[in-house]
Amino acid sequence: MYKKIASNTISQIFSKAGTAIIAIFLISVLTNYLTVELYGLYSKVYNYVGIFVFLADLGLYAITIREITNNKEKSAFIVGNVMSLRLILGIFILILAVLIAFFLPGYNSDLALISIFISSIFTILQLLNSSILALMQANMKVEYSAFTLIFGKLINLFGIAFIAYVLYPKQFIENSDYFSPFIYIMIVGVISVFVNTLMNYFYARKIVKFGFDWDFAYIKHIFKISLPYGVALFLSVVYFKMDIMLLSIMEGEAIADRNISLYSLPMKIVEVIMVIGGFYMTSILPSLTQAFKQRDEKTLSKLTDISFKVLTMFSLMVFVLGILFRKYVILIIANKQYLDAIPYNSADAFLIVFAVILFYFISLVFIYLFVASENQSKLLKINIFVTIFNFIGNIILIPNYSFMGAGFVTLLSQILLLVLGYFGTKSLVKFQFPIKFLLINTVFAIFIYVLGTVILNNFSFEGINKYWLYIDFFLYGGILFCIYLVFYFVIYKKFIKKFV
Repeated sequence: MYKKIASNTISQIFSKAGTAIIAIFLISVLTNYLTVELYGLYSKVYNYVGIFVFLADLGLYAITIREITNNKEKSAFIVGNVMSLRLILGIFILILAVLIAFFLPGYNSDLALISIFISSIFTILQLLNSSILALMQANMKVEYSAFTLIFGKLINLFGIAFIAYVLYPKQFIENSDYFSPFIYIMIVGVISVFVNTLMNYFYARKIVKFGFDWDFAYIKHIFKISLPYGVALFLSVVYFKMDIMLLSIMEGEAIADRNISLYSLPMKIVEVIMVIGGFYMTSILPSLTQAFKQRDEKTLSKLTDISFKVLTMFSLMVFVLGILFRKYVILIIANKQYLDAIPYNSADAFLIVFAVILFYFISLVFIYLFVASENQSKLLKINIFVTIFNFIGNIILIPNYSFMGAGFVTLLSQILLLVLGYFGTKSLVKFQFPIKFLLINTVFAIFIYVLGTVILNNFSFEGINKYWLYIDFFLYGGILFCIYLVFYFVIYKKFIKKFV
């Protein structure tokens, strides 16, 4: 079982590593092509529609995996009905998103409304694609989806690059003639996800023949069981995305778009990394579900312990290397405008955002325990509380501290979610925080941070070589990364062997 989990996870990590690299290039193209304010609008639109994506998703991805895992012989029936439900929800959400945006300050310009409409079509395709991926994930056959995902992302990257460098060169943006290129950028995103969905559909039909299906009784059943988790998932995303919307509403449009851009740059980069944790836990989900069904407490404890340690190790490494090289990342991917802003810039936002990652990864373990054990209602209550806390915190801090206040509230919300998740799952699985493990990793993380600071302050190639930025980043970043890997290999050799 563990080898199958490892194989499934590795293929998804490979997929995410590939898409992460593409996403970084995409962010670079957009931040260097669009003005700071326009990149803020781009981020704002996708952030806004992203809220509705999770509302329409209803947590059906994880629930579908669980349903198929428990009823393999009904795979085609389950996927077909989930696709029908998602199509209806997607169309409803498309209409709702555009209607609400029409009355929201900062979202009701012609450019914003058209962009929201286009990205809502993108959303419907994503929802259908997610249904197909759930079938592949439940059967632990996600290797092909790694290829299709990367292929779709490449279409998006090259399509936007073609618009930026060939069809509408940068002078169009500088002369404020940005309407057409911006719309074409949004359309390319729809084309890329359409190709991805189509390729996954034809491959998944090799596992089982399926298509749209309609059984009202089953659709009602799956809607009912997914609703608590779906609302909980929606609320967990809302407090990640609420800050952008509140920034847009509470600050003037020009200032808001600029601040959203400065805040969104680190958030976009971090979101790429955050997906890895979700994919890891999705790989574990079928095994967790089976263990709960069979009441196998030993396997449950082992899977929880392994997941906690893997995600903690990874998140600590990302946190330390992220805060050490945050300015390098901004200059390599974007430009100096994102560092020169006052009173806060993107480097300041990175500090908080990377801290959010640390607690986000660890909290995923407890979130998925709720799902696997069919305790979505508990998760819903926790997320309602955290969302209310987040909303009140943003209302208080945004007027005085702008996106830095929003980021700080998001960090506190994530810590609160972790604490409540841990205590909420104590009755479901036997698990105690491994204090010795956490202490060793924390001490080593501090050591790496101090070592990295000394190296960058005293041995930087700045002023020596015109490519100093890249040399420092790849040379010293690579060295510190390798030290981390050696540490993990030596200290956790037995643990790694047991896992693979």
